[in-house]
Amino acid sequence: MPEWVIDLKISNSAFRLYAILARYADYNTHRAFPSRETLAERMGASVKTVERAVAELQEVGAIKRENRGRYHSNIYTLVMDDPQGTKMSPDKNVPGEDKNVPRGDKNVRRGDKDVALTRTIEQELKNKKDIFDQFWNLYPKKADKRKAEKALEGALKRATLSVILEGVEKYRDDPNRKPEFTKNPASWLNADAWENDLLPQREVLNDWGKPFAPAAEGPGKRQWVRSLHDQGEHWECRPGEFDCK
Repeated sequence: MPEWVIDLKISNSAFRLYAILARYADYNTHRAFPSRETLAERMGASVKTVERAVAELQEVGAIKRENRGRYHSNIYTLVMDDPQGTKMSPDKNVPGEDKNVPRGDKNVRRGDKDVALTRTIEQELKNKKDIFDQFWNLYPKKADKRKAEKALEGALKRATLSVILEGVEKYRDDPNRKPEFTKNPASWLNADAWENDLLPQREVLNDWGKPFAPAAEGPGKRQWVRSLHDQGEHWECRPGEFDCK
């Protein structure tokens, strides 16, 4: 958590929201896109409270929000440096502190003590459980969890977390994905399936799971369709034909 955010005069809800977004954010881009419902659940608050907290953080310049449309979650980008120009830096008033040590150095001596100066976001994103939960909660099929954990660890060496999660959302929301044919999460990850295009459009099938036959034509053919209609079979009926809906 950046020092300047800690010092902001904001509500407890806004401060908590920033902390939660920090757990979801990609280390390199500082971008996160959990749904409003997920944020509300993590905050123990309503979606409206989340919206008010987001607006508050935007107003003070702590986050930026990108709306991706009705069927996708917003993208939140954490602002790491104070918009007023104050950078994250060691406290110059701490006795014995080496002021020339970069913040990313993990083994720094302050007097006689070794301390870690790694940023909070980096520490949080190294928590494998938190990272995996983001993927697991989004993926539309829950199967072989241990295999999925190992597959995600490998996938993160080939793509960023945000790219993988965007691919999960695309696959989850694909109207042509059939639940019974949804890939196991480990298989999806091992195949780098976040790079896939949308699935091909489904073939329209009748009630028996077979493609619709071409409509019957020619003399007497429609009478045959009428006879089927009268027996309660409507697969050849055209909309409105024989008062058929």
